[in-house]
Amino acid sequence: MARPREFDTDKALNQTMQVFWDQGYRASTFADLVKAASVQKQSLYGAFGDKRALFLKSLALYRNQVLSQFQGLLSGGDSPLEGIARLMRYASKPPGPKQGPSGCLMTNTALEIGLSDPDVAAEVKRLFRGIEKILTAAAKQGQERGEITDRFSSAAIGQSLANTINGIRILETTGASDRHVKAVVDMALGAIQRRQS
Repeated sequence: MARPREFDTDKALNQTMQVFWDQGYRASTFADLVKAASVQKQSLYGAFGDKRALFLKSLALYRNQVLSQFQGLLSGGDSPLEGIARLMRYASKPPGPKQGPSGCLMTNTALEIGLSDPDVAAEVKRLFRGIEKILTAAAKQGQERGEITDRFSSAAIGQSLANTINGIRILETTGASDRHVKAVVDMALGAIQRRQS
């Protein structure tokens, strides 16, 4: 009969995700992950498998957290354009010490691993496509309400905004100033706003 797990697997996964986010996949050792999760090595293996399996689960957790957070930011506004502006401004703020490392775990992973691991690349793609889908839906609603330009398709606007968010994350990790990042966000928002005739 298998012994029941004596630790909170959700909490352990969240803690190991922070290690991968801070250090990257290759630089994170299993010893680092065990220490962060505050569990025995065999317990972590038993719950999640090897380092790569744990990394894939960490990426999935991060994806779910980000998409849920972004959906909440978009749906909390009085209008689609306001929701998009709130999301873009939130994405452009550097994280506080308790929110996690700078940059985006998925963007960092895409830059570190690229297409060399198909499973990792697929997980990265799921997040990026998920963000595009959320932003595309908001852009479509904004177009229907006359707030967002119809010079471009809602899908093109969603893709452009998602790429802007990814670019912001890269700027963060290279030490860009808040003023520089704000200018990028303001430009992106100005480009999609419908001009009143």
